[in-house]
Amino acid sequence: MRLWKLIKRFRFLEEYRAKITLGTNARLNPKTNRIQLQEDSAGEYPTSANIYAKTWVTNPNTVKQWLNFQVFDTQVYDDSGNALTSLGFRLGDGTDEYYWTGSAWAVSTSNWNTEADIANNIGSFPVTEKKIQVIVNLVTTDKRYTPTVEEVRLLYSSDVEFQEDLIVRSLIPKLREEIQVIADYPLPALSAPASTLDLDDYPLGTPYNIVGIDSVFNHTDDPDHFTDLFQSYDPNTRVITLSASIDAGKVPWVRFLWTPEVAISTSQEYNELEKVPAIELIDFAFTNKRQVGQDTGVLNKDSGAGTLLPGPRQTDIEISMRGVTDSARDHERLADEMRDFFFNNPVIVSRGMDEEYRLHLLNEYTDQTGPNRGDIHAGFLRFRIAGALFYQKQTKDVYAVKRMVLTGDMDVTID
Repeated sequence: MRLWKLIKRFRFLEEYRAKITLGTNARLNPKTNRIQLQEDSAGEYPTSANIYAKTWVTNPNTVKQWLNFQVFDTQVYDDSGNALTSLGFRLGDGTDEYYWTGSAWAVSTSNWNTEADIANNIGSFPVTEKKIQVIVNLVTTDKRYTPTVEEVRLLYSSDVEFQEDLIVRSLIPKLREEIQVIADYPLPALSAPASTLDLDDYPLGTPYNIVGIDSVFNHTDDPDHFTDLFQSYDPNTRVITLSASIDAGKVPWVRFLWTPEVAISTSQEYNELEKVPAIELIDFAFTNKRQVGQDTGVLNKDSGAGTLLPGPRQTDIEISMRGVTDSARDHERLADEMRDFFFNNPVIVSRGMDEEYRLHLLNEYTDQTGPNRGDIHAGFLRFRIAGALFYQKQTKDVYAVKRMVLTGDMDVTID
């Protein structure tokens, strides 16, 4: 199995405030972008126990193992070198919090570990749910001082394939989940009174992926559609239950939500048979390629063993998106939904690495002049996935300098 070593960074920036949980007497300082103790009106810091701040829960679902843990912090010492401030830690999965007992990870909301405890044992932290969160305990024994934390880094192994993760695992599910189109469909007049409607008894002509029922009307008695008779819908049996029966000879009018098939046509590797109605992703172009960022690493301060991750390549991915339907009305509504999707400044989340990428509309949706010979209606827009990251260089093992010994004669001049 080909594995990459990647780094997840929890940075305590002001822009992430909404994602960070601050316990009583904990503070995110917007000037320093660090978490710290909250000072009172007299400028003193609390010395009480169990003051905490929590990172958000990250969910890189390609993680195979957590490998290392490092905290970037500032502590205060007295003239004799005794620590006046300190930190404690637990790991969480969004549901429970865990600490290292010395032999295993156990659920606890009262015990704390040192950074070394976490770094030396994070390799056995369970990855079943693919989720992890860091809980930081801020401690001071002197009310004049506070510890501060700028960042927490986690090293993990991953089998992510970057382009597949971004397009197949992340973009396509986003489109399937959020582009939902409404359709109106009058059913044939009923042969008998009915309080339920089985859609399997009424072929719709177009093979819609129905994701929900919006409303049902008795079109014969209520042609202006004022009274909604919809009560519930079972997607497994495709049966609609009505709040009131519709008499024989009356026409039920069903409004339902459908989602288009989303297909990729780029090569033999990414190819799906075309269905209608559908959205087809075509004409991929990688633009603005650049090497970005500095090399980053994670260091186990206790053992001195670390890992250096070379800076990634960053690129924009431009994609054309074609909407295809077999009716003009469906096409108009699909076009509106596609426009609305991009109007809301969408973000996709890389499911493999749990990183966010913004989608930018480059060219507005343009309809073709009319249906083709197969009565297929189509139109196009073009958009960009901005700043996609591709790590193409393997990590390097590094080691901290823990002691430096100087021998021989030296001249030291202090100005």
